[in-house]
Parts: sequence; C-alpha cells; structure tokens
Amino acid sequence: MKFSTGNFTGLANRHRFLIAFGLIIASSLCLWPAFNADMQGDVRGCQGMADDLLAGQLPYREHVFEYPPYSIPIFLLPKLFGGGADNYLEGFKTLALLADWVIKLSLFAIGFRQSKTWQALLPLLLYCTAAPFIHFFVLQRYDLWPALISLAGVWLLGSGRYLTGGLAVAIGIGVKLYPILFVPPLLVLAWRQGKEKRFCAGLALGLLPIGLLSFYLPWWRFAEFQADRGLQVESLYASALWLGHWLGAAEVHWIYTNKWYEVQGAAATSVLPWARLIFIAGVGGSTVIMMRAAARLQNISAPQIARLVLVPLLAFVAFNQVLSPQYMIWLLPLAALAGLEGKFWPAGAIALATMLTPLFYPVPDYYHGGLNLIETIILLGRDLILLAAWIALLREAWREFCWKEITSGCDQNGLPP
Repeated sequence: MKFSTGNFTGLANRHRFLIAFGLIIASSLCLWPAFNADMQGDVRGCQGMADDLLAGQLPYREHVFEYPPYSIPIFLLPKLFGGGADNYLEGFKTLALLADWVIKLSLFAIGFRQSKTWQALLPLLLYCTAAPFIHFFVLQRYDLWPALISLAGVWLLGSGRYLTGGLAVAIGIGVKLYPILFVPPLLVLAWRQGKEKRFCAGLALGLLPIGLLSFYLPWWRFAEFQADRGLQVESLYASALWLGHWLGAAEVHWIYTNKWYEVQGAAATSVLPWARLIFIAGVGGSTVIMMRAAARLQNISAPQIARLVLVPLLAFVAFNQVLSPQYMIWLLPLAALAGLEGKFWPAGAIALATMLTPLFYPVPDYYHGGLNLIETIILLGRDLILLAAWIALLREAWREFCWKEITSGCDQNGLPP
C-alpha cells in the first residue's frame, strides 16, 4: 500500500495521545543514565545548605547563599528521602525527573488545547528531542523548577487566570529571579485586558513572604555572589575571545574561579564594561518592544504569551557575561511553546543550541586549560544561534505589532499620505 504524507498526518491526528506518551517515555529513558552519575557540585551545595539549615544555621546571615529564598524548600525536599549523601542525591534527581514530566505533560496539554491536529505535538516534540542532550546535568540542577513555574504562569495567564498567573510569576521570581523579566510585558497585557489589579494582587501575594522575610534575614545578599563575576567561558564575549586566543589575536587565559570558569586577561578586562552595556541595552530594548507588542496583542493565548516573555529572557541569556549550561533549561519549555505561534524556526534554533551543549560541556578540555579550536567554534556557533533566534523573534514582534502601529494610515508602500 502506498504511504503518503496525508496518511501520516491522519495517523498522527488520530493517535496524538499515544505518540505523546511514546515521546515522554522515550525522552525519559534517555535521561536514565543520569541516575547513575556521581553527585555534582550544584547538588553538593544544595545538600550543604539543607544540612546547615537543619542544624540551625541561617542562610544569608551565617553563611553565603547564592539563591533567592523560595529555592530553600526545593533544597530541603530531598531530605524526605532520608539522611546521607546518596539518599539526598537520589531524592534530588527523582524530584527533578518529576518536574521534567510535569513540564512535558503541560506542553502537550497546552498544545492539545491550541490545536486539534498533529501540530499539538510540536511543543512536546521539541522539548523531548532537545532535553536528552543535556542529560549529564539536567537532573542535577534545580533549574527545572523555575522553568516549570514559569511555564505554569504562562499557561494560567493564557487561560485568563491573572490572579494565579501573577502568583506563579512571583513564586518564580523568588525561586530563580529571572521571571522578573516577564513582569513589564505581562503587566501591560493585563492592563489591556482590564485585569491589572488581579495580576498585581497575585504578584503581591506571591512576594509577600519575601517582604516579611526582609525583617529577619538579609536575603538580598544572594545577589552579592554574582556581582563581581567576569566573562564566564560560555558567554558570547568569552567564546569570541577564546577563538581569538586560538587565532593569535587575543591574549587571554581559561581560569577556574570560585565555582565557574572565566576567560581572563587584558582583552577580557577591556571587553567586560562593554559587555555589561550591551547586556543592559539588549534586555532593556527587548523588554520595551515586547511591552509594545503586549499592548497590541489581540488573540491572547499561552503560545503568544510565551513569545512575549521569551524575547527578553533570550536577550538576558544571549547577552549575559555569564552563560551557564543550565540556562538552556530556562529557554527550552518557553521556546517549545512559542513555536506554536509565528515562525517555528527560532524555537527550533533554541532546541538546536541546546543539543550542541555536550560538544563543549562537559568535555575534558573544559576542565583542563580550555576548549580546543573545534570545540570553541561549536561554542561560539551555539551563542550565535541564540543571537540569531533573538533577532528573528524581535523582528517578528516589531513587524507584527510595532511597525503596523507606526505605519497605520500610510499607503500600500508604507509611506504617509
């Protein structure tokens, strides 16, 4: 029997649930080798914080703690699996796998709500394809939790639940801070829908415990840990300088400092202030444009809202002087969901950038003197892919929302009458 594209499409339409279940199982099996991995530094730090807290030592006051306050319950939860390092590690990875499953189920549920065809599978397919490539560390980072909370906030807002959506965004801020980038465009969106009071009430309710905690613990000190960081080796600036090192154009060094690696030297020192300016301009400009887009948005949906928040977050990652491998966990669920609206290739590009990760991290050269030339080119390519995806999403938003407003009343050539 001849098999055509129409046959495949019809088959996919009829068996979406079965295909989704297969994708979830297959991608989860790809993560299974990570359960045999030894404890990494991030989990060791989480366990140390939990042990200190249970021993009566307060974070931020009696020892350095590099995360916002709402992360503390996440670090304490693995203690329910029993004492000892092995129990903590197994508990941490089990809970991370649970968060991963909820993300996958949420992506399918949102896709199913948006489309009654095989296209409902696209967000889940994109996430399940890319996530196994970072299996080495995905279950040993707590970044799956803020990614899940951010996705939940987008889903709630796309469903018209502005109070609980605002609450989810606030909790996300308290867990990993970066969802604070979502507030300006989402506030404009809520205002345009006449729901700004409910959204702000949700934010206030979610941030109230942090406010009350301020009278007891100086939790804001977590930001001091990040204040003096230089050019982390995976950032766009550092990867370009390290390529310059291989080409003999830049005298820089691959240095381990505290808990991460940086590119250091005279060239890095001169680039750092410019990197910070570009970062501020990129994130600020992206936020302003997406606020304008939010003001013009007509068809409110979870994929549209994912696009609103993905652009400033992508700018935050692509232009940051610090770009750790787990940042891709932040981007991937939102990109997968945003792929249901507008052009699909930027979401695919973010998935591709995620899939390139194991080619430069973790590799032996990463820990011993710096990446070789091929690995450096791949790393720089990953950073440029993220930059290209940001440009594409920003141009799409500008043309769809901002440019239409500017040229309203013009003739067919875009000229004023």
